[in-house]
Amino acid sequence: MGILGLVLVACPQQPAPQANATPQETSQNLQALSTEIQQVIQELEDALQGLRPQQLSIQNLNLNTLQALPDLRLESLFSIRPQDVVPLATQFLPRGKIECIGGDCNQVGLSDDLEIRFKQQTTDPWNKALADWDALNGGTPSPTVETHQPHDTQNILEAPTKAFFAVDFGENGSNEGEATFTASWRPSTCLNGKYLLEPVSLSLQGFLNHPTSSQRLVDLATLSLTTSSTRLGLEWNLSLLVQGNDSALHTQGQVVVNGSTTPGICGSLLENFNPSSGEVSLDLSTPTKSLHLEFRVTQVEENPMRIHIQNGLLRVDSKVVTFEGILDDQNNNCVPGENLTLHFAGGQAMSLEDFLTQYMGAQPCNQP
Repeated sequence: MGILGLVLVACPQQPAPQANATPQETSQNLQALSTEIQQVIQELEDALQGLRPQQLSIQNLNLNTLQALPDLRLESLFSIRPQDVVPLATQFLPRGKIECIGGDCNQVGLSDDLEIRFKQQTTDPWNKALADWDALNGGTPSPTVETHQPHDTQNILEAPTKAFFAVDFGENGSNEGEATFTASWRPSTCLNGKYLLEPVSLSLQGFLNHPTSSQRLVDLATLSLTTSSTRLGLEWNLSLLVQGNDSALHTQGQVVVNGSTTPGICGSLLENFNPSSGEVSLDLSTPTKSLHLEFRVTQVEENPMRIHIQNGLLRVDSKVVTFEGILDDQNNNCVPGENLTLHFAGGQAMSLEDFLTQYMGAQPCNQP
């Protein structure tokens, strides 16, 4: 059902004098920030380009495909389903020792982990990627568990409770990339000893260093999700292209959703979760720009979705816009916000829809 709430903690910075922004200033600042973010993403993609193995041809190989990580798009925060928060679960997690040369992969041995050695040409040094499904490499092992979807007790899926991932370029023991994933799954009331593919908590921490420089490409200090019958929470702290104490992009935050639920099939709590209120706050910074967004949600209506918002504040650098109202698309023109009011400098007020169309290039659709 619905989920709501977002609180992102501010990146440390010196407080600056604040002044209300005009629509033009807000648009220009947002577009400048967007350009910097795109440049950071492009730089990261360029750095990663040489690190990725080529498209792997998995002939002579039978590996199950892993399901995607949670879909964290904005609209999904307000309409979540159990399958939206299900990472790393297949009928059987892939295992074995695999060698790939030029994208041609073959299984060469057995393993309780997934160990992939890869290189582009025969004369190149080996690189190694590891997925340790019970995190034995990280200390005390944590066994995988058997899970199932609430509506399906026939298909049992294997899911980790703690997994360790590593990538070693040059296979010299340096581990340029590491990540640890932990999960607590909700017990099933339908199958004894089994769990729902529905998390009580998930967390992921890790990093990726450039193999030939001192730059840390990705530093994920925190990514966590918690769920209960009355609260859903998402928290993260991420930096990209880190050099010393500086990063090209940093974002840090927390999503909180308050609500209630009636236990569903097999004890599912997310299946019938109804959001009632929440908070949103977001901070993002680049070397020259910063953004802070926060608001409170006081009511959530569904069918159609209407989000009641109070105490809204958007700050780009030192320029502020405040807002309140209802976030929806009442006129069905594909540009939300006709009932959400933005307050700019000089007492000027404008709906979010008008701001998006007049200053941000949003194009209404032709729906009636």
